[in-house]
Amino acid sequence: MWLLCSPPKGLDQPLHLPSKVTSSGSLFYFKRSRKPELAGDATNCLSCPAETECQYSAKRIYYDMLLKKGTTSWPVSIVVPDIEECNSLETARERLMQKLGEDYTAEMSQGDIDSRPWYGRCVYEAGNDVCDDQTVTITWEEDTLPETNAGSGNGGHKRPKVRHGKSATIRMVAFTEKICERRTRVYGTKGELETDSSTIRIYNFASGEAETLRPHLAEGGHGGGDGGLARQFVLAIDAVKNNGMSVDEAQRTFVGCTLEDVIRSHAMVFAAEDARRGGRVVDWAEWWDKEVKG
Repeated sequence: MWLLCSPPKGLDQPLHLPSKVTSSGSLFYFKRSRKPELAGDATNCLSCPAETECQYSAKRIYYDMLLKKGTTSWPVSIVVPDIEECNSLETARERLMQKLGEDYTAEMSQGDIDSRPWYGRCVYEAGNDVCDDQTVTITWEEDTLPETNAGSGNGGHKRPKVRHGKSATIRMVAFTEKICERRTRVYGTKGELETDSSTIRIYNFASGEAETLRPHLAEGGHGGGDGGLARQFVLAIDAVKNNGMSVDEAQRTFVGCTLEDVIRSHAMVFAAEDARRGGRVVDWAEWWDKEVKG
């Protein structure tokens, strides 16, 4: 949203806001009706008769594919935060299996069940209502900016500046090889850009040549994004408190977006959900005025 709404750097232009949003999708797979028959009433992987055949076995994912191969960071460390302090693989395995084996009973209230994570919980019994396959389409209409001086090449007369329409499609799907990684493809009039969370490939239509960039991959959550945001926030605070910079200037310099940019991006998620649940096309301006301004 921030990238597609913001004017080109250095130009004093109003934001190019979207006109409408649509969305479709649902919880297609991770629900009780798709549970393997062999699993029966099991609610935990470690006590499930279908565990050895299930591709979503918590034991297979956390131990066989990760801990057994030496991975003690995310997501294993989410289950056992101090797992790196275990002095042997066997000790670590015991700690992990203990956490994965924790299960709820029929006597527990739904409130108690929902109040804590169950890392070995059956994916078909999780009570999840988040879409496992969803598509969102956001549309920007062509609009005309106030007249600007076209320069000596046009005799100095003024002409309107047209901002062309564009669209963005977001596909969120659970069934992918990669875990928590994003693939992005941008189709422009002069070239095409694609990324896969580790490389950036740029193809130039005019030259027929492609360039591949491999930026530094930072450690930490969200591809280093968590640490990056925290660092820029601290730099902004330092600039205001110790160097006399105004809050607005620090926000632009170190964070790179305004509070309204942040709210707009989050609001779009809710607008898309309204579109999905209502099976309709949401008019962005009307929705913003009612749900955010109102």
